Amino acid sequence: MAPSDPLSILHNEVLIITLITWAIAQMMKPFTHYLIRREWDWSQLISAGGMPSSHTTLAVSATLASGLIVGFDSALFAVSVAFSMVVIADAAGVRREAGFHAQALN
Repeated sequence: MAPSDPLSILHNEVLIITLITWAIAQMMKPFTHYLIRREWDWSQLISAGGMPSSHTTLAVSATLASGLIVGFDSALFAVSVAFSMVVIADAAGVRREAGFHAQALN
């Protein structure tokens, strides 16, 4: 079996949709930061925290795209749902703990 063309990744619809939604979530962060704090912070474009959660966006968009493209009865969709559940639970836990730390520090 011959290796596939490395450029074939550019035709992966699930990956393309996932990366586009992740980028949109990242680009929204400075604006949501401004709405909350009334100050612009363009470093939010490359930050790992904050809202919207780009990690959750990435996981959920991959799950939905795989369901729509490959099928909601596929193994890929099932694995994606499990992956999304872990990411969402982790993101919620991290945000909750960050809130507790912020209260303690303030």
